[in-house]
Amino acid sequence: MVEYLRETDQMGMATKIRGMTFKKFIKNNNVESAINYGFSPLDCLAENITWGTLRRAFSVDSIMKFGMTFDIATKIGLEPSHFGGDEGFDIIKRMKATDQELHDFINTIHKLKQTKWSPAIAKEAGFSFEQLIEMGGNVNTFQSMDQWTIKQMVLEFQPSGEQWLQAGFDAKCTEDGKWEEEHYRKFIATETANVLPPEVEEANKKLVSKDYILKFDANKILSGKI
Repeated sequence: MVEYLRETDQMGMATKIRGMTFKKFIKNNNVESAINYGFSPLDCLAENITWGTLRRAFSVDSIMKFGMTFDIATKIGLEPSHFGGDEGFDIIKRMKATDQELHDFINTIHKLKQTKWSPAIAKEAGFSFEQLIEMGGNVNTFQSMDQWTIKQMVLEFQPSGEQWLQAGFDAKCTEDGKWEEEHYRKFIATETANVLPPEVEEANKKLVSKDYILKFDANKILSGKI
């Protein structure tokens, strides 16, 4: 009955049937029992009940048992800083967050930093190193994030030489001890050493193209087609 009234935009009638609003109900009852009275997380949206209000009164586990979804949680004020680091990722999964929802919500490197996720969890959440660069990940922003060492990024993402350079990891990154020199030499320098400067790469392309034309003309001469 309540679901029908919700779908037909008659929540005023639903309040009369239940005898109280959701906001009033949770003042004296636990959120898990709200389901028995026909309440759902959608009532948080209808009555402007924020994530902060719920968390001040109830545990995350209770809110999850109430049926909270990632979509509704973010609409009522869930922030990346509320994610609880690596341990909190299980809660996000229980909220049935899709990779796309996570990527739309965590769309800057600053927001990723707020989650306090390690590279391993960021990868599990579907992020690629290329995406991280597009979000603002670089030699400076990664350095301010806990657990984001060169070694950990290599283990999870295996960035290419081009990607390391895109993110600003060159020989200067080890100055002042910002990044560990041994790991830079072992994992990054070996990759970036194989990356040609753009102007050299372009010149090589032209040489290859010229070489192909010469060979093509020579083949035509030998075949007697010229």
